[in-house]
Amino acid sequence: MRKLSKRILPPLIKRFIRFMRKIYFIFFDFVGNIIFFLLRLLRLIPAISNFKKEEIKKILIIRLDRIGDVILSTPAIRAIRQSFPDAKIHLLIKEYTKDLVVNNPNIDRLLIYGKEKIASDYDLAIALHPGLNQNYLTFISGAKTRVGYTGWGGGFFLTHKLIDDREIRIRHEVESALEVVEKIGCATNDKSLEISTTEEGERFAKDFFQKNGFKEEDILIVIHPGARQEYLRWKKEGFAEVADRLIKEIEAKVILIGAKEEKKLIEEVVFFMQEKPIQAVGLKLTELISLIKRCKLFIGNSTGPMHIAVALKVPVVAIFGPIHPLDSYLEWGPWAEGNTVVSKNLNCFHCHPGDCFHFKCLKLITSEEVFIACKEQLINLKEK
Repeated sequence: MRKLSKRILPPLIKRFIRFMRKIYFIFFDFVGNIIFFLLRLLRLIPAISNFKKEEIKKILIIRLDRIGDVILSTPAIRAIRQSFPDAKIHLLIKEYTKDLVVNNPNIDRLLIYGKEKIASDYDLAIALHPGLNQNYLTFISGAKTRVGYTGWGGGFFLTHKLIDDREIRIRHEVESALEVVEKIGCATNDKSLEISTTEEGERFAKDFFQKNGFKEEDILIVIHPGARQEYLRWKKEGFAEVADRLIKEIEAKVILIGAKEEKKLIEEVVFFMQEKPIQAVGLKLTELISLIKRCKLFIGNSTGPMHIAVALKVPVVAIFGPIHPLDSYLEWGPWAEGNTVVSKNLNCFHCHPGDCFHFKCLKLITSEEVFIACKEQLINLKEK
């Protein structure tokens, strides 16, 4: 009975906390809407005016989350530039993601969150992902037109609102970002991902390949066994088996990559291997981009490096576990045709990682399945 209660009670508690969090945001926004209505009535803040495209001269785009999120926003950023070719476009991001877009031609200036003060002279502010903080930042930008998602607080700061219904109406994150800008008439026919390379990164990659004796004809494969959440990570032994077979049977050169915090994970994968891979741990983002760019295939979980590979048009074999909308490959899978997703859809009722205690969706994926997917990708590469 005790074992049963340990397995059932924690998920129930987590569900209750998530429910109360939603109630909190609903109440918070309800009060906020009343306050804003009164302030407009008293003319202490300007009333919501009609959107006039010709008046937009300066635009603030906000994207404060992780590597993959920023990359998946590049089609939306392109749509804004195409709709406002003469406007000044500034992108507010966190410092560790800046190298992804440092040379993006659709952006006039990068602003680093927490380091640079946001001016209050913008005409248009767009928050590409839900959240109280980013919606508040649209308000302090001084923009008369403020676009973003409600649902996670601060919807009353916005003039043009979208409901965050990603858990109900499932679509890819690229499409979610594009829907924000479509709210004000921005669209693009080019929905490809875009990423920056730098001279620093290119120098590093060139030196790295020379030191390891790589040749142009080598089959270079990069494997990233890590992920931000443990429930997104496929088994270490699986990655080790796939890497061994790629080296033995395909005669590939395998590079294992990971952040500094993933050093132990990389070492554990190497421990399970019979062959000897090349390790590249703790690289700068600029270096990682140029390294992945030179590889024939990327293998990994749902991570930022996976989206980097897609943006660089490096074929991907992506391993996905949970089918929960905010974690599944339907929202976060590789955004391009020709890539492969290896996943087990167990049709778990109300799948949520916080409620799971077995993660069979990941454990049941075999190294044979992943290896076959890799072979097929390499065959397709030869035929091109």
